[in-house]
Amino acid sequence: MNRFRLCTLLWLISFLVSGNVSLKAQTMEITLAQQRRANAVIVTAEQVSPAARLAALELQYHIEKITGAVLPINTDRFEIQGNCILVGQSEATRKLGLKGNDFAAQEYLIRFLPKTIVLMGRDWQDTPANRKEAGLGTNYYTLEQSRHKIEYLKATGRESQNNLKKMPLTLPGIFDDQATCYATYDFLERFCGVRWYGPTELNMVFPIRKTLTVAGNEIRRSPALKHREGIGGGWPIIKAQWNNPNPDQLNLYWRRLRLGGEKWAGNHSFRSYYDRFLKKNPKHPELFEAERPEFFAVGWSSGERQMCYTNQALIQQVAQDARDYFDGKGLKGLQPAMGDYFAIVPMDNANWCKCEHCQAILAKDAENKREAHFHSGTATHYLFNFVNAVARDVKKTHPDKFISTLAYHVYAFKPTEFELESNVAVAPCLQVRNYWAPKIRDLGLGFYKKWVESKDRPIYLWNYYCFPMEPAVIQGWHCFPGFSAHRLGNLIKMYHADGVRGVFLCGIGEQVDYYLTMKMYDQPELNVDEMLNEFFSTYFGSAAEPVKKFYLRIEEIFNDTRNYPEEVALQDRQFHQTEEIAWKYLGTKERMEELGNLMDQAKTLAVTDTEKARLTTWENGVWQYMVQGRQNYLAK
Repeated sequence: MNRFRLCTLLWLISFLVSGNVSLKAQTMEITLAQQRRANAVIVTAEQVSPAARLAALELQYHIEKITGAVLPINTDRFEIQGNCILVGQSEATRKLGLKGNDFAAQEYLIRFLPKTIVLMGRDWQDTPANRKEAGLGTNYYTLEQSRHKIEYLKATGRESQNNLKKMPLTLPGIFDDQATCYATYDFLERFCGVRWYGPTELNMVFPIRKTLTVAGNEIRRSPALKHREGIGGGWPIIKAQWNNPNPDQLNLYWRRLRLGGEKWAGNHSFRSYYDRFLKKNPKHPELFEAERPEFFAVGWSSGERQMCYTNQALIQQVAQDARDYFDGKGLKGLQPAMGDYFAIVPMDNANWCKCEHCQAILAKDAENKREAHFHSGTATHYLFNFVNAVARDVKKTHPDKFISTLAYHVYAFKPTEFELESNVAVAPCLQVRNYWAPKIRDLGLGFYKKWVESKDRPIYLWNYYCFPMEPAVIQGWHCFPGFSAHRLGNLIKMYHADGVRGVFLCGIGEQVDYYLTMKMYDQPELNVDEMLNEFFSTYFGSAAEPVKKFYLRIEEIFNDTRNYPEEVALQDRQFHQTEEIAWKYLGTKERMEELGNLMDQAKTLAVTDTEKARLTTWENGVWQYMVQGRQNYLAK
């Protein structure tokens, strides 16, 4: 390598950037491919991070899909000639004064220079020390388990190309720093017109052109919501709309939508206490420490027992577990904790301890509820008193760490008799896809606002996107789809304005709703109508208009309280969609005829094979699912 020529070129670029302020604001134009031939090279470090390795491959793949040209990927030990894209930290970026660790977490840079584009940010480095970091996410998978291994060529549909060998690839973990990937995906969207509406190639939009010239100014930013978690895809509607993706395609898709971000976890946290302190479990004998019956709820001989949340020994044990985690001693069993957050959440029932101390506190909240809603505060002071006691103890040794918990079920309401410790992070749980029931909506947003209004602690959210699909799958019937783009978009804008740090999705909704949600977690300023217009026009082409009307009509029907039984508007209680609600009140004969006509119009208008194939995913995944659901209901 001619180091002198490389250093001279990079010194000249650095001098121009630092000495001429107008250059930074000037729009730079670079041709990456010309007449289907590569006109640039992708450059990474010789010791490349997992994020930069993935970003370089993704850049190469998508530009090939757009132009047919394969941009070479070289390391910085080779001489740079002509146009180049610097991907991730390398010797080349260091000469420009750009180092990954100088960026904030999740912050990334897209910089246009003469003949050079820089795509980089802070990336996780694959070292033995970094791989030892303990962490168990809200979905109970470890940090190491989230570093999925995929067959990259198979995931991108190129395994049949004779000139390419198999390419096993370890992806950056969901919560590993991977800002170089963020920069690359943002670049492909903003400047190359790529859209990822699902995991398979059929779901992607590539603007085909022989020559690709990009132009732009510098972008330096990070995603708005810092924690963005929501995986899944096995339910009928989303699986069919996504053209039945394989696991490798799904894992790649999560990265393209910038899933992950800040480490946080919050879920039921005492599952392993039975094996640690109740009795030895032959399946997990290594977890057993000692019999500590005083830890467990009194008065329950069977079922999933809660803990005795007033027991001082239990408080000390949980605080010690948190300290051990923060001190790098790992986790014991299924204890959700990630980064600076250690979760304390009771088991998922209301089988509270019947000892006099617990019952005395519970009695104070006996009427702290609103009619027959799922969310209430009948255990608010009981549970948050326990969380506070643990947090107070942990703060003595780890004042910069947090105890995370949920505001859920009978402890959803904020306590009024005491203030929470400053190191308690709370995640209200909201049934956002049941807001067609106005009193559920008012109750949920009411207790949510009380949690966020003080802005004195980190607030995360648990959003139930699983409705209405989950009850239908469990009970064996077909639901009326829960399309809710406009409502969900407005909620995300509110979250951002209220300072919410992140959201965990329980279930992920349908194709459009999930895509829109993940994009708006990154950029809440996006306009829902503009995103919908772009989706339907670019995805369905000639058939766009009737499919868009099909979606909007379902959305209108699903979210209009007037389409539900009268008690939904009048009664102050919990509601879920039922089979009767789905097909007697929502998917009526007249509405199904209207929707069927729109789908028929779309099939008539679809021209290209791609348009027809995409329409088939909606025909099978949405329309025929609905038709079968109504037929099943009428047959009963």
